[in-house]
Amino acid sequence: MEAIYIGYLICGVVILFAIILAVYAQIKVSSTYNKYMETQAKSGITGRQLAQNILNSTGNQATLRTIRGHLNDHYNPVNHTVNISVDNADSSSISGLGVVAHEMGHYLQQVKNYKPFYIRQTIVKLCNFTSGLLVPMLLIGILLNVFLYAFAGNVVIWIAVGIYGVSALANLATLPVEIDASKRALKMLSGMGIMDKEELGKTKKVLSAAALTYVAALLVSLAYFLRLLFYALMITGDR
Repeated sequence: MEAIYIGYLICGVVILFAIILAVYAQIKVSSTYNKYMETQAKSGITGRQLAQNILNSTGNQATLRTIRGHLNDHYNPVNHTVNISVDNADSSSISGLGVVAHEMGHYLQQVKNYKPFYIRQTIVKLCNFTSGLLVPMLLIGILLNVFLYAFAGNVVIWIAVGIYGVSALANLATLPVEIDASKRALKMLSGMGIMDKEELGKTKKVLSAAALTYVAALLVSLAYFLRLLFYALMITGDR
C-alpha cells in the first residue's frame, strides 16, 4: 500500500509539471501566432483562397465557413465544414495560412480515408458519451464501498477509472492526427507553390507551437488517469 501511496503522490507532481507545460504551450502558441501574423506570404494568397482552391481540387466535399473568434479554426467531420476565423480567412500572413492549411489537412485526412483520423473520431464519440458519467460513478462507487457493499463499490469505482481512461485515450489518439495534419499543411503549401523554403520554416514554428498544446493535454490527461488509478487502488485495497 505504501508503494501505491507514493505513486499517487508522484502523479500529483507530474500533474503540476503537466499543467505548467500546458500554460507554457498556450503562451507559446499565442506569441508565435501573433509574431508571424505580421509577416505576409510573398504569394499574396489569402486563407480563404487557399481553402477554396483545395476544396475545388478535391470535388468540394466540404463547405467553407468563416466564423468569429480567435484561434478557434476547426474542421467538423460530422457536417463536413471547414470553419475558418475571419482573421485567418482574409489574411495572407504566415500564421493565417498555416492555420488554414492545417485545418485543410484534417479535411484531406477524411477525404483520403486516413485511418487514425477515423479511430480518433470513434474514441472521441465514446468519450463524449461517457464523460458525464465519471463523477457520478466514482461517487456512487465510494459510497457503496464505504457504507454498503464493498465488492459492488469496487466494481463501480473501476468502471469510473475505465471511463476516464477513454478520455486519456482520446488525447493519445489526437496527437498523431494533429501532427499528420501539420505535415499535410506544409506539404500542400510547398507543393502548391504558396510558400518558399524560408516561409515554410516560419510556418513550421507556428504549427509546432500548436502541436505542443496537444502534447501538454496528453500529459495532463495521462497524469490524472494514473493518479485516479492509484486512488482507486488505495480505496479498493488492491495490491
